[in-house]
Amino acid sequence: MHINVLGIVASNRKGNSEYLLRKALEVTEKIPFDTKIEILSFRGKKVQPCISCFKCREMNGECILKDDFEHIRQKYLSADVVIYSVPLFNLSIPGQLKCFIDRLGQTMTGYYGIRSTRPLKITGNLIQGAHLYGGQEIALMNLTMHELLAKCIPVAGDGWESYVGAGGWTGANTKQDALQGLVEAGDRDALITLKAARSVVKRAVELAAIIQTGGWQLREELGSDEKYTPFYQRLYSKMP
Repeated sequence: MHINVLGIVASNRKGNSEYLLRKALEVTEKIPFDTKIEILSFRGKKVQPCISCFKCREMNGECILKDDFEHIRQKYLSADVVIYSVPLFNLSIPGQLKCFIDRLGQTMTGYYGIRSTRPLKITGNLIQGAHLYGGQEIALMNLTMHELLAKCIPVAGDGWESYVGAGGWTGANTKQDALQGLVEAGDRDALITLKAARSVVKRAVELAAIIQTGGWQLREELGSDEKYTPFYQRLYSKMP
């Protein structure tokens, strides 16, 4: 049974957030689980703000706004693990990601026809900004609240480096290759960021394997509960 890992780069640039995600995902080559990795970038995509019309509840979860939201949502729904790699914008997450989160939350009830579904999706968060006090913890908490509201399971990595996720900074350097340059130069803070990010990915994949194994063993006991529909749909879709 493989684990679908979706890395979401919530940046309109090909730069530090994508670099951090790709380097973090390298850890999957060293852990004893069959992982299928996909990276999705917000670069070049359009995701409009939710207009709170609630039409999605009448249209089986379909949003009346026609842009790239549905493509991203389908990738999200099929993932067992979602790793967000996010640049800081004004002490928090970028607006385009917030638009996606808002519309995702609004459409789920209509999509499944069930309230408070339990997808048992594992999530991890990687945040990087230019400054040391740039809002990394604020952004991590914003994403964690979204994930809890979506009934996902957010995880952190190990040790003090990653107690609520991975947060780093680029020494006030705003260039798109700033983080890569710091890592290659052996910068201590950049290496800590990379260590934390890899730890988040490793623990997320491990927990997904535990959840899938337990879910399969308990399929008779839990499979009849409609709130687990998203989880068992993913699980059964991977059966031979």
